[in-house]
Amino acid sequence: MFDHKFFSRIDRRTLIGAGICFALVNACKVESMKANFDVVLFNYLNRPIFELLIDETIDGSSDKYPGTGSGVMMGISLALGAKKVTWRLSGPPGMKNNGDTVTSKNSPELVSIRGGKYLGIHVYPDYTVELIPSVGFPQVSERGQLEMAEAGRDHG
Repeated sequence: MFDHKFFSRIDRRTLIGAGICFALVNACKVESMKANFDVVLFNYLNRPIFELLIDETIDGSSDKYPGTGSGVMMGISLALGAKKVTWRLSGPPGMKNNGDTVTSKNSPELVSIRGGKYLGIHVYPDYTVELIPSVGFPQVSERGQLEMAEAGRDHG
């Protein structure tokens, strides 16, 4: 017959050991799921923005298009995956909603690409955001160019 005490001890030890291994493997995965970027912010709104945050990190600001996409925030470490992006509206004194915090309508997905050093953050007039990693310095996005042309705000 079976010795139930022996099997219950093995089951507990096995479960505890498996739990510890699972925790260690996941801890290693969490660390490896981060990427370092030099970040460039592109603002396609008709007003400046400041204090752009991704999951409460990065503190970027940008003038409105076309005066956007030239500042670089270097060495930013971000976890990969869905992101919460917020920013505050700016503009001349007395402009409606100055200082209001906006949360992107979407949850953009941050991915890493082989050799990717840069991350372009693109904020669009419909309050959606694209996170576009690149090997070279980020440029105005295709969508941003189209939206600015449609709005009559393209600059050449």
